[in-house]
Amino acid sequence: MTEFEYSINGIPCIIRVTDWEGYVPANLSGHPDNWAPSEGGEGEWEILHLNGQPYPELESEMTGEDLANLEHTVFQHMENQYDTD
Repeated sequence: MTEFEYSINGIPCIIRVTDWEGYVPANLSGHPDNWAPSEGGEGEWEILHLNGQPYPELESEMTGEDLANLEHTVFQHMENQYDTD
């Protein structure tokens, strides 16, 4: 489980990632019988108040754009958390 601070429409909150399947890029080399599509890069998360309590009010006010931005941020955070560069 991973947590990080985030802001939705200027309202600070905590995103708790409860499940994550890491991204595996597609393998398109060699014979086409051995090709494999990309997998993963998806998971589940919760939106919490800064005190750690669930924040359903904020989640219900999110637009599609807010959700897309959050999904992108979660993906970047989870896939890059072990980068050392």
